[in-house]
Amino acid sequence: MRLRIRRHLPTLPAAVAVLALSFACVTSSCNSQSFQQSGPSMPVEMPYAPQPPPPPMNVARLLNGNWMATYPGGPLRVVIGLDQMLRGRNYVATLVDGNKTLPPGQVVWRGTLDQYVPGIVQAKQLCADNGLPLSRQVPVRIVVSDASNFREELVHPNDCHGYPVTYTRVGPAPTAPIKD
Repeated sequence: MRLRIRRHLPTLPAAVAVLALSFACVTSSCNSQSFQQSGPSMPVEMPYAPQPPPPPMNVARLLNGNWMATYPGGPLRVVIGLDQMLRGRNYVATLVDGNKTLPPGQVVWRGTLDQYVPGIVQAKQLCADNGLPLSRQVPVRIVVSDASNFREELVHPNDCHGYPVTYTRVGPAPTAPIKD
């Protein structure tokens, strides 16, 4: 004789009750204090000190262009550009108009930005005093007040006559320097 084992399947309502009881146990254990993380769940971003604004642009970097200069026998037109043979901000100022001592196309000064003082260009100026050779150069300081005006001053006041020379831009001023 063979024994027959009957397996009883639980009824549907009992299966739902077992499933609900299991879900309740899992949910309550997840909400318990021992299962929770201690401390904040997300890292707190540290407050940063406000960044200072960027320094103002050095207006001496905007000298490229066309200018009118108050040289003796002037005003004279001058074109200022960058020396293509040198790297960095190396200016060359060339006369467009000439006078009795300086011919047109003459380079009147060459200079570089002062690395310590914004608004200053250190330069060597051609001194065109009557009776003196044009090869004589004197140290000058270009003091830039804004993108449309600057003044050229002698470092040694008795080196040459007719100084200070003021420059006024012809046309609109640039808003950003050209690349070195």
